[in-house]
Amino acid sequence: MEQHLVRVLVVDDLPSFRRAVAGVIAVADGFELAGEAVSGEDALGFLEEHAVGLVLMDVNMPGMGGLEAARRIRCRYPEILVVLLSVNNTEDLPRDAMVMGAHYRHKDRFGPDELEALWSDGGHVRS
Repeated sequence: MEQHLVRVLVVDDLPSFRRAVAGVIAVADGFELAGEAVSGEDALGFLEEHAVGLVLMDVNMPGMGGLEAARRIRCRYPEILVVLLSVNNTEDLPRDAMVMGAHYRHKDRFGPDELEALWSDGGHVRS
């Protein structure tokens, strides 16, 4: 039986962090890198043409940041799990960050186990 892979879009303005997250995706069971974007605007454009199940997105980026992009993605594509990644603590994020339906993970602690647990603990929306 063929395993369904979760397609993941990585959004971060830093190439080094996009590579690091792509590495996490590569070693996590059941996930594949669908693409990369450098801003919220790029992410929205990517999603217009590609199906993904998960968006891993930096909070602070030039142009449209992760919070606004997450809000727009959740409005347009409610079936997509959006995870905001930041070096800030949860308490330091704007209050409405979690209200919009996005999840949050600290960049320093994000790895394959965290990715798999996040998806299995509530990220998967069955149609």
